[in-house]
This record gives sequence, structure tokens and C-alpha cells, in this order.
Amino acid sequence: LDLEDSPKEHFKDTVKAGKGLCIEENTKILVDDGVKRVIDLINIKVPFDKRGEIPLLTKEGAHSKRRILHVKDKTGKAILETVYRKLPKERFLVGYSLEEILVDGDKYLGIIVSNIKTKEKIFIKSKSLVLATGGYSAIYERNTSAYRISGDTLGIAFRAGLILKDLEFVQFHPTAIYIENKKAKLITEAIRGEGAILINNKGERFINELKPRDEVARAIFFEYKKGNKVYLDISPLFEKGIDFEKRFPTVYKTLKELNLENEKLIPVSPATHYTIGGIETNNYGETNIKGVFAVGEVTCTGVHGANRLASNSLLECVVFGNRVAYSVYKHNLYNKIRSDIKIKNSFITNGILSEEKQEDYLKSLKNIMWNYVGLARNENSLKYALNKLEKLQNEIKTYSNIRYILDIITLSKCIILSAIHRKESRGGHYRTDYPKEDDINYKKHTKVYNYNGTIKIEFAE
Repeated sequence: LDLEDSPKEHFKDTVKAGKGLCIEENTKILVDDGVKRVIDLINIKVPFDKRGEIPLLTKEGAHSKRRILHVKDKTGKAILETVYRKLPKERFLVGYSLEEILVDGDKYLGIIVSNIKTKEKIFIKSKSLVLATGGYSAIYERNTSAYRISGDTLGIAFRAGLILKDLEFVQFHPTAIYIENKKAKLITEAIRGEGAILINNKGERFINELKPRDEVARAIFFEYKKGNKVYLDISPLFEKGIDFEKRFPTVYKTLKELNLENEKLIPVSPATHYTIGGIETNNYGETNIKGVFAVGEVTCTGVHGANRLASNSLLECVVFGNRVAYSVYKHNLYNKIRSDIKIKNSFITNGILSEEKQEDYLKSLKNIMWNYVGLARNENSLKYALNKLEKLQNEIKTYSNIRYILDIITLSKCIILSAIHRKESRGGHYRTDYPKEDDINYKKHTKVYNYNGTIKIEFAE
């Protein structure tokens, strides 16, 4: 919205960060419609920080301009709450999780959901389904995911025959608070945009903090590999006269909970934060299954390429969320709910896996993904991880209550196989055995197909 900025400049920054894999048509929609959708948010009273009537703008990694509108350091939450207040609450079914997407060939039929507390299952028939269930960062041991956002939807989608895309591109946020045996807590990139710097325990500044996230995260990762520790030095903000508690209340509250509110050096390390891959959609949220739509981090629209530009995730939600709404309306005009659907459970099992055991298996899975399919990968680590997951799957496959774990294992295998096939480094996918980009062979998108229950990987332009 700045007079010195333009969608054209935003497009250039996005494509540059995307490392050659941004789908340009969709990226142009993102930046052009983005202005309209942000103005829509202002008009519905999202309380963006302002000076008078002018929105305050901040700068984040790999942006050439200060262009990020914000609500302190909780912009997504503020957008969500503002929109949610406008919705009729009686139309929400709360406390259920998705179990199955039912299809007939390439046509959607309905879904099965289960009550999280009672485990009762409900079959819902509808004309259409919109998936907006977030990404899969939580399958990694160290992550910043919100509660219950776990990625299992992508396993369900794969079983239903939806095409998955670019799963190997996983974005690790450089600056999550690092305290042994504590969950990773995000420190927003806007703090670096305002002047905070990264130093190691020797006081050395080892990276330009506003480079793309993948470069900054790897630089921190390799500092730890050398035996160093890394800190975010926030003293420059105080020197500039910024009221830290007022400008970043969420981060300040987190620091206070950890008794770090008076520290100027905050211990940080990378954590899995955003997943670029997801369900393949076009720029109206349509998938390869007629009647199934998707929006947000669960999708792969191609606007992020191989490495998301900071804050384009929220913009993607509002831009393509708007387009999906029109697409669903049009679909529903010409389709009816099928009344002839019969469901048969053909899954024969031998007992129940205890909650304690389920937690143990999930911890093992997350540990495998973090250690062998994380910031730095290679052929040996990827194949080792795949072998470990195959063994884990075989151990639990006869139990009746392991749908959730199996779907996450399936997704993890899809990620690993995608990463094995991409024998180069690009954006959020870094291989120590192939450390350079290879435009000749791999300037392509990875597609994952379900062929009769087996995972098939192909490259497409």
C-alpha cells in the first residue's frame, strides 16, 4: 500500500525468493489481488497498526520495501478474529476431526468426521468440500505449529486420490526460542526487520538477518553444527527507541513466561514453521477431484515456488480464499448431493493401540523427520528415514485406532520420496550431496500420485 511500492516490485521479490519455481500466473494474482483484499480487510475493521489513517508498514526477510501491514505481532490472529465475528456461529460443527474423504472416481461424495472426545463418527454428504486445515510442520520434532494442526489431512487427501505437490520444500523459521526440552516458540521475523541481529556465542555476526529464510535458517543450523550457540540480539531495537513490549506484545509475553523478558540476547535455533508443498490446486482452489477445493497452507498454488517470501502466507489465504468462495458457489449451482451412497468398512483389525504407545510412535516419527529429513538432507539420511518409517508402519498396521498415525506416516513417506527424487538443492530443500541448483534437470514441480495405494513421483513443468 506504500506509494513508493507496487505489485510489480512485490512480484519481483516473490519470484526471486521462490528460486525459479513460482507459477507466475498465480503469483501475479497474489500481488495484484493482494492490494484489493488487504483493503477489504481494512474495511471490515481488522485493526492494523496505523499512524493516523495511514497503515504502519514493516520490512521482513527478502522484501525490498517496507510493505508488511501488521497488528502488533499477532496479525493472523487479528484477521481471524475479525472475520470470525462476522460469521453465523450456529453453522459451525466444533470438536470434530476429519477421518475420510469419500469419492467416486474423480467426483466428491462426502466426508466422515469423528467427535474428538466421544470418537463417534458422522457421515456428512455435501455438494462440495473446502479443505483449510493448515500445513504439516508438526510432523517434525521441533516446530511452531498450532495445537492440532498436524498434517494428517494430506494423508487422508492422498488416500482419496488428490494430487500432492512440492512436498520436499519445507521452510524452517530461523528464530524460534531455544530452551532445552521446551516447545519451540516463534520470534517473528519483523523483529529482525526492525533491526535485531544474529550473533553466535563468540559475539560474531555470521549472516545478513534479512536474507531469505532458508539461507538464514541453514546458517544458524551450521553454527550449531560447529558447536556454537546462536542468539538474537534485540538491543538495536531499544537503541532506536522502540517500545518492545508495546510493539511485540506476544513475543514479550512468551519471553516473560520463560523468564527472559529482561534479556537482550535471546537463544534461538531453527524450527519447522511453514510447509510450501500441499494439495495441488489451480488459482481458484480447484483440485483434481471435482467438488474438493483447498485453500491456505494445506495447498500448493505455486505462489511460493521453492521458498516462501515472508508474510505471503497470510496474503495467499485472503487472496485465494476469496477466489475459492466464488468457485464453490459456481460448483454448487450445477451439482446435487448424491443420495445413493453406501459405506462399507472393510478394515479388519486385531485390537487397540494404547494412547501411550501412540504417543511413543508419534515421537519416534517426529524424531526421524527432524534428524534425517530436516534442514540438511542426503541420499543416505533420506533412505534411512524411509526404512525406519516402513518398519514403524508394519508394527502398527493391524490395530484399529491408528488412522491418524498411518496418515502422517504416509505423508512423511511422500515427503521423503519427493526429496530423494530432487537431486539438487533449491529453496527449502537442501541436500549436502547435491548442494547446487540444477535448472536443467530440476526446475520443475514434484507431483505425488496415489496409484492403487502406492506412491508415485513425477516431475512436471
